[in-house]
Order: sequence, then structure tokens, then C-alpha cells
Amino acid sequence: IIKKDYGNGVFVSFDNVSKKQATVNVAMNLINESGQSKKVTAMVTLKDKDGNIVAENKTKLSLAKGKDATASQTFTIKGPLLWHPDHPYLYDLYTTLLDDKNQVIDGYYQRVGVKSVILKGKEGMYLNGEPFNDKLMGANHHQDYPYVGNAVPDNLAWNDAKKLRDAGIRILRLSHYPQSNAFMDACDELGIFTIVPTPGWQFWNNDTSFVELMYSDIRQMVRRDRNHACIFAWEPIPNETRYPDYFAKNAYNITHREDPNKNCIETCDYGS
Repeated sequence: IIKKDYGNGVFVSFDNVSKKQATVNVAMNLINESGQSKKVTAMVTLKDKDGNIVAENKTKLSLAKGKDATASQTFTIKGPLLWHPDHPYLYDLYTTLLDDKNQVIDGYYQRVGVKSVILKGKEGMYLNGEPFNDKLMGANHHQDYPYVGNAVPDNLAWNDAKKLRDAGIRILRLSHYPQSNAFMDACDELGIFTIVPTPGWQFWNNDTSFVELMYSDIRQMVRRDRNHACIFAWEPIPNETRYPDYFAKNAYNITHREDPNKNCIETCDYGS
């Protein structure tokens, strides 16, 4: 099956993104829980909004019982419709696992946006290979509603994102707790960049178990949200908290290990 210990077992990234073409990388982490060796086929299908197949790849694997492996596939699409705050185009990505009889045994569907964000110091920000000369009006976002608190239904999460985008917001620094999937999906759909922080606020404990739980939270945060088109940067440190330099360095390394995209952006106050 597609391994889902953290996240969804699928990692999508993009290279050489431009209006002419883009390279799409898809990695599927698989584990054999059947009790016997298996031959499987990992299939990746990318479709546009009209249901047309833009690209499709297959990889055959042999898995010993109890073992896991990663099926990595790379393909190039010509003339991609790129994700941008003003035209947030989303493709449909289907990752499917087939047995030796070509029967579907597992699968996952998600929407993805083809984009690249590169920060070039004094040259500024480059979006999809071109200078971004417009403004990124931003704000912070807490996930709650009057009389409801954090028990926000999906429609209100989407409505929250819509109000912010209509007000001209193009980037949000989120809160130090996981945002709902519905809100992240809305940011993908409406064209709102997000900076995603790890859980933790105004508290630090040098106890080893506390530090290891922080590392675990970072891994889960990145694995859960890394395929969202709206991701701009990660903030893997506790908010308004003095933490050791060694933690910042480890947090930096964990973030880039879980999001190995060469354009991954990670922010810390100090120490990394």
C-alpha cells in the first residue's frame, strides 16, 4: 500500500519551471503489508481541469514482505498552466498502485499547482522563473470563529480565505497549530501563499523527550502540507520562544530533508 505514516505517502516537486515547460517529480513511498513478496506497478497520472491526461508514467517494483521502497518518477510537461496568486491553476494528480494482475490496490488523489519560488536577495523574488514585481500584501491568520472556536466547519474555513483574498491578501503567516485541510485547500484554490509554522508557543524545555516531540511535529507538519500549491515557506521553530542554537540547526535540516525541493524556504529567528 501507499505508506501513510506521516502525510499521504506522496511527495510532489517541480524543477525548471517556466511558461515553456516544467519538470514534475513524484515520489511514492510504498510498503508491503501482505505477508508475501509482491510485484506492483506505481502509476502517476496528471490531468488538467477538463480531465485531459497531461502526463502519465508507470514504474514496476518488487517488494519483499514487510519491506518498503520509494517509486520515483520524473516527467516534463510542455506549456504548463502555472500557479500564481492571480491565476491559481490546479492540476489533478492521481497516484495509483496496481498488483501483478493490473488491479488497483491503493491510490491517492490531490490537486497540485505547478510553481517555483526563488528568493534572490537584492534581485527580489522570482515566481515561475520570472521577477515578481508586484506586492505581496500579507497578514496573520488564526483559525476560529465567534461562538464556534476552533470547531470551524469546512465552509467557514473556505469563507475565511475568500474574505482575505478579496481584501487583497496574497500571503498569510499561519498560526502555531495545524490549520484545517479545508483552509489549506482554499488557499491553493484562491491564490494565497502561506508560511506554515510548527506547533509551539512561548515555552521551551531542555528535556530530551520535549525536543524529540518538537522534531516529530516538524516532520509531520512538512509531510502533511508539502504538496500544497500555496506553500511559500516553513517556520519550524516555536513562536516567541528562546530556543537553543542546536535546535534551530536541526530544525533547519529536518525541514529540508522532508521537503528536499531545492527551492524550499525555511525561516528561523536565529541559530540556523
